[in-house]
Amino acid sequence: MRRYLYLLLIVVMLTSLPMLPFGKAQAQGTVTGADMINLMNQWRSGYWSNALIESAALDQCAQATADEMNRIGAGGHLVAYGYPAASVRCADYGFVGRVTENWAADSRMSIDLLASYWADYDHMLPATDQQYTYVGVGISGNYYVLHAGSGTSSNTAVNQNTSSVATSDGSTAVIVNTVNAFPTSTPDLDGTIWHVVKANDTLYTIAVNYGVTIESIKTLNAMTSNDIYVGNTLKISLKPTPTITPTRTATVMMPTRTPTQTQMPATLGPTKTVTPTPIPTQVPFIERIDRQYMGLGLLVLSAVGLFIVLFFFFIRPRFYKK
Repeated sequence: MRRYLYLLLIVVMLTSLPMLPFGKAQAQGTVTGADMINLMNQWRSGYWSNALIESAALDQCAQATADEMNRIGAGGHLVAYGYPAASVRCADYGFVGRVTENWAADSRMSIDLLASYWADYDHMLPATDQQYTYVGVGISGNYYVLHAGSGTSSNTAVNQNTSSVATSDGSTAVIVNTVNAFPTSTPDLDGTIWHVVKANDTLYTIAVNYGVTIESIKTLNAMTSNDIYVGNTLKISLKPTPTITPTRTATVMMPTRTPTQTQMPATLGPTKTVTPTPIPTQVPFIERIDRQYMGLGLLVLSAVGLFIVLFFFFIRPRFYKK
């Protein structure tokens, strides 16, 4: 009886194994928010010279999105569940403009796995589309969210740089580490863009807002340092160089008269026709014999041969014995 009880207990334990919460024991992902931004800026460097700038407003919006997706166990963007679009949600956190949203969910997220999730056209927009200049990220549980925006942010995150603004009276240059969006100058009639330095401007902020590099500004203005002064006029870009497109000239082809050769009728004499003489064909002897008679003859020969064998080996010896 005990043996059957032990066997029943083992069966119950084995059937309950699939119901144990093994999923909670899985290792959590190792991707951080900085990893997500670095990944996108790495991709962006292949398209544009200006990197995405982290925005505190977009960070808050992305974190709130990740928290809500984790809470409801979302399998898609929140818009699919009746929530407002990302641009509308992020406006509540102080970011005014267009926002594109990337998300991914995996309990063992790595940067390579995340890159494979975001390697398609739609998820690459923060890198390939130049209009996006700001970025924010959020992580909650197994959910990873990245927001990229084109607009203005009321609380842009601090970005360290070495540019400085000094006043014209020779006082100490002031280091400004925040990147604030400002209206850019309109190109002149010849296409050249100029910018008048204002308070809190740095080479870094000017380069970011115009979508150029610091080195290009320094080269155009023959600068040897990063110091700029309020009231300075900086050349941002040169007028575009016109591209001369060669015009295709049509060549008129003159018709060329081609001489026509006149065929002269040839007078032919009588042609001797050689009539081939048929060669008599000799039909083999075997083919001339009717196949039916040939078969009958072979059958008779076989019967005679059989009779001879029987006679000489079986019948004749019996007469001699008598």
